[in-house]
Amino acid sequence: MTARPDLSALRIDRADEKEHRSSVIGWLIALPVVIAVAYVAWTRWIKPAPLVETIVAKPSVNVVNPPLLTATGYIVANRQAKITPKWSGKVVRVNFDVGQKVRRGDVLAVLESSDVDARLAEARAALDDAQREFDRQSALSKQGVTSRALLDNADARLKAARARMSQIEINRTDMVVRAPFDGTIATKSTEVGEVISSVMIGQVAGTLPAGAICTLVDLDTLEVEADVNESNIAQLREGQPAEVTVDAFPAQKWRGVVRQIIPTADRAKATVKVKVKILEPGTRLLPEMSATAAFLERERSDAELHATPRVWLPKSAVSGGRVVVVDEQHRVALRPVTTGATRGDRVEILGGVKAGQRVVVSPGRLNDGQLVREP
Repeated sequence: MTARPDLSALRIDRADEKEHRSSVIGWLIALPVVIAVAYVAWTRWIKPAPLVETIVAKPSVNVVNPPLLTATGYIVANRQAKITPKWSGKVVRVNFDVGQKVRRGDVLAVLESSDVDARLAEARAALDDAQREFDRQSALSKQGVTSRALLDNADARLKAARARMSQIEINRTDMVVRAPFDGTIATKSTEVGEVISSVMIGQVAGTLPAGAICTLVDLDTLEVEADVNESNIAQLREGQPAEVTVDAFPAQKWRGVVRQIIPTADRAKATVKVKVKILEPGTRLLPEMSATAAFLERERSDAELHATPRVWLPKSAVSGGRVVVVDEQHRVALRPVTTGATRGDRVEILGGVKAGQRVVVSPGRLNDGQLVREP
């Protein structure tokens, strides 16, 4: 009897086929998840963040008469002086304090004058002696018992004594320091008992600031010194209306006028210094405050000048009733806003954006939470 052949080696292993099929199905399920995770990682962390232009939302007045250009600078007093005595001496009296208003001619300080008084007494005695000698020579000349030379010599001595007397009296007057004009004391640089140097000694020794007893400023002559880019200087002219704001009082504006355009440029900064006179500075403005000067084509009305500041944004920043805000981590957030009046290319924002937030000017296609870059 013939033996049957062994056909077990030709049998198909169905277990391997099932395992392969399960592996393929697993990959088909995992692949979309991997692609989604990779896409999120690419868009949020790997893909370069788009560059966007932002504007800081802050209350302002948007009027029909917009400024031609703006420039920043500092408030200074056109009329100010460091008060320094003509002569060195010890301060025996101080009649002022910082912030005090003084009138022209008011006594600010008095220097010790005992040595000047002594020289004045000596000069007065010499003058009396010269006067007696001149009178005696005049009487003798009338009697014809003296020479013309002796009379001329007595006359010369008398004139010299008078001149010396006048000079010492002037020096004594200079020991009393007076205000040269009406103003306000901005700084106080001396106290009773200090010895200060004179103008002349200070100039020679280089200690002039130490010799100044105070700084006097006329607050009615306040103006803004601003640096204007030389490419924009052609838009300005002397007498042009302007508007001044300060960081200390952002809701208030002051009328101004271009007083002077300095006829030289700063080659390092490519700017030209422009001085804007503040017409009615009042009592709130102080020297050295940072300020912004807005140069106008025509003067603004009282209604425009005193309009209530509101938040205005470019029309391009609002799309579909929403704006895109950039946070401190440079990620964007879509915010619904309530809009109001429209003037020119700007729209009033009634709600949805807080002052100080950075808003994208042209958001385009930005997604909520997307990372962005700013110039």
